[in-house]
Amino acid sequence: MIEQAKNICIIRLSGIKNPSISDINNSIDDALKIFSDLANQREVLFNFLTATFSVFSEDYKILDTDEGYVPWVKDSKASIKWNYWNRYTSFLQKKIAPDTINKLDNLTDDILDRISNPSSPGAWDKRGMVVGQVQSGKTSNYTGLINKAADAGYKLIIVLAGMHDLLRSQTQIRIDEGFIGRTTKGGLRNFRNNDLVGVGLYKKDLIAHSLTSCEIEEVNGDFNRNVADSIRVSIKGSDPVVAVVKKNGSILKNLITWLSLSGDKMPDGKVVIRNTPILVIDDEADNASINVSKKNVSTINGCIRALLSLFEQSAYVGYTATPFANIFIPILEEKSFKGLDLTIKEFEFSVGQDLFPKDFIINLPAPSNYIGPAKVFGLPPFNSSEKAEEPLPLIRLAKDYQVFSASNAQEQLQNLIAGVEKEFVATKSFVPDKHKKGDSLPDEIPVSLRYALMCFILSTAARRVRGQINAHNSMLIHVSRYILWQDKIATLVDAELKSFQNQIELQSGNVMKNLEAIWNKEFVSTTQKVIDNSHIYKDPDIIPILWKDVEKEIFPAIAKMEVRAVHGDKNIAQLNHKNISPLDYFYSEQQGKFLSVIAVGGNKLSRGLTLEGLTVSYYLRASKMYDTLMQMGRWFGYRPGYADLCRIFTSKELNNWYKHITIASEEMRRDFDYMFLLNKTPREFGLKVRTHPGVLKITSPLKFKYHHLMQLSYSGELEQTYQFKIDENSFGKNFDAVNELILALRNPVSTLPNSENNLQKYVWQGENNHNLVTSFLQKYKINEAVIDTNKIVDYINAQVKNHNLTNWTVALINNSTPKNKFRFEGISEEVGLTNRTNISNDDSTYEVAKYNITDHKHELIDLSKIEIENALAATKTDYDLEDKDKSEKRVYPDIPSRKRIKWIRNDKNGFLFIYPMNHNVERKDPVTGDIVSRKISEKPIIGIAISFPEIENDEKIEYAVNEQFRKEYEYPDKLDQQDENEGTD
Repeated sequence: MIEQAKNICIIRLSGIKNPSISDINNSIDDALKIFSDLANQREVLFNFLTATFSVFSEDYKILDTDEGYVPWVKDSKASIKWNYWNRYTSFLQKKIAPDTINKLDNLTDDILDRISNPSSPGAWDKRGMVVGQVQSGKTSNYTGLINKAADAGYKLIIVLAGMHDLLRSQTQIRIDEGFIGRTTKGGLRNFRNNDLVGVGLYKKDLIAHSLTSCEIEEVNGDFNRNVADSIRVSIKGSDPVVAVVKKNGSILKNLITWLSLSGDKMPDGKVVIRNTPILVIDDEADNASINVSKKNVSTINGCIRALLSLFEQSAYVGYTATPFANIFIPILEEKSFKGLDLTIKEFEFSVGQDLFPKDFIINLPAPSNYIGPAKVFGLPPFNSSEKAEEPLPLIRLAKDYQVFSASNAQEQLQNLIAGVEKEFVATKSFVPDKHKKGDSLPDEIPVSLRYALMCFILSTAARRVRGQINAHNSMLIHVSRYILWQDKIATLVDAELKSFQNQIELQSGNVMKNLEAIWNKEFVSTTQKVIDNSHIYKDPDIIPILWKDVEKEIFPAIAKMEVRAVHGDKNIAQLNHKNISPLDYFYSEQQGKFLSVIAVGGNKLSRGLTLEGLTVSYYLRASKMYDTLMQMGRWFGYRPGYADLCRIFTSKELNNWYKHITIASEEMRRDFDYMFLLNKTPREFGLKVRTHPGVLKITSPLKFKYHHLMQLSYSGELEQTYQFKIDENSFGKNFDAVNELILALRNPVSTLPNSENNLQKYVWQGENNHNLVTSFLQKYKINEAVIDTNKIVDYINAQVKNHNLTNWTVALINNSTPKNKFRFEGISEEVGLTNRTNISNDDSTYEVAKYNITDHKHELIDLSKIEIENALAATKTDYDLEDKDKSEKRVYPDIPSRKRIKWIRNDKNGFLFIYPMNHNVERKDPVTGDIVSRKISEKPIIGIAISFPEIENDEKIEYAVNEQFRKEYEYPDKLDQQDENEGTD
């Protein structure tokens, strides 16, 4: 009854833009007139509606080809019956916020405009890409596009859904629910009699045919020519046809040859299918679709290109959260692919242009209730008008996974609960980094994993207290890519879980006592922190829970838990852990059952697959590739009513890498927005990304096959240090390097070009002084992962040859209200030291709060008053372009954006900032919460930042990458290929 009342309120409010509190109360009044028995549930309805209607999405931005496109959707709105789309939006109203649905409506219109009107005559070939966030709802997004495309007249829609049967099946289930309206469970031969699901419950007389089903076994579910022939579906009929297929060479070849039977043979022997527009949706477009062959066209890439070339009229839209590899796809000249054929048996098919999104790229922001990298790992402010995005308190460091003590386990657990650091003699190894398939398998789990299992029990019980009983619960354990290891770990975890279950059922042992201690220490405070910091994440359903209520739900929660190994090995006889059942969330739900599953796996859990109700992740998989790590973060997504109960257990190194990645990824998205403001094209954005400093660790070297020599640019970048290894020797050398630079620079300027930074007394400006800066950078010591001074020096020297970056401003930043001062050589007065809190929990690392040592205002130091005015005017214009609604309440910034500062700065002028930071570093004690000060050096910690002007035609520097990447980051060459034969999943 409460769900019906919610639906009435949503329908009542959906026609109101930005409904007020009064509107919400009026809608509740209307619902309670019908359901008077719910009068005592008014607060529940109010909290649900305020949360739902407070969810919003930023406007997406689009880069278009310079050839332009012909908009057609708006003119066709009245003449097209949008039956599939209207049915889909009715289905979505129960699932997502109205603002999100409205944005999806606009987005799908914009994509349709760019992939052409399916009734347009002649040949056309459109390529585009939509960039979202990991686990942010891309499937719902492209399902919306499929519905609209079917209404508009696209007859055939192919969804390329990952590389594994499980992911393909999960995607098919979503298409069944969101487009077809009937389940394909049980196959296709009796499809008309199958159960109605999803959109089919709203309008069952709409027909959409499927060439594939959601059965997991390849021979049953994926495309099969015999099945396709037997169901007698025509791609030239009046109803749309969809197929959800794996990115598998043999499957794609069978599909191509079957489709070719509907085509016309041309004089050159090739087949072309006319007057049947095809839409290809490439899910996880950066995975497997990229051409990784060094000499030829790789199989999957060639099949996708041949599939598109088979049709006279085709549209390709790739969806991904990690688009870096796609940006490296070259746009080939016709002579490079003309005559390039794919041979399937005795038939030949043309392999056309590669899959670069030449026509459009869309940057798709996630809704405000999405828990993404920034909310998990934090994000610094990128300009003075922004605030740092603080992370939710969900990360827990696993310190015992490589070596641990098998004895004293209970004592270690008690210490972990109490937050006491105590060293034990290591006697066991669990999963060392860089382990091999044949290494000795573990025979016991470490205390950190036992603690994580208890957190999963508690989070599941707490969700039940909050009324989330009919809901899936999942825990992820991802520590190895090898099936033997996954099997062993699943066996160990299963034994531990059974021990917990027995103790709780028989009321014996100390498990319940430990659970209570963990609840009071771990969950009570975290929930309160999430509630108190609603500016980070707001959810009215997150409320404090008492232990006595959790305790009642412990046994019902743990009794139904099971451990499943999720890998590619189907031979149960050779496995110790026999439960390898698929994660069939949807069909369990259809039967009124809800899973509580601990999923142990590797690659199959790392891309595309959604773990429903994921609360606890234990993740130790070593990789430093940005796209790999981001995709492995299955914990990103939506956690309504239980975000505070989620936990991520990982290593210190991986936690630091995710922080780096979060910043680098956000910089990439901001580059996209900047290119949008400058009206640039996908090709130009591709060039920008390819030369971005962060690209060094961004994806597999195999995906760089076209560029044995990479090019690097720092044009328009701000490079800064925000993390330091605590090392007295390095700190001392950096301090000496600053003194040497100051003496070489001699006298600071007496008057600054503007009055914005009058308190900065130590500023030097010179001509042809670049050698002093590069000499300093060569002496300055910092981790290359933070800032690569050697490559920066190479870049500066390359620009100097073209008479750019010859003149440098150097500023030794003086804190006018310091806690400490320090004397530098060549300066008569003591310099005020900058204070930056240390947020690292590692005693060997100093990590600056907000990951940002700079002050936005300092970038104005070297600009004239007129330059500042021009940069500010350009910034205001940018704000106008970004604000499509032309809001009257728009507030302009007081100072120019960082991008416009670099845009206005002369190409000759570089800027080096030196921040002498207080060596008595403040840090919040992780146990007591008290602010404590620790002296980590005898001399100030020298942080630097380098601001480069936007140099339109800068000289890129070249470096070889393939072998360097492979050795430095140990990226498995076949991670994106099917490698079950190697004992991986």
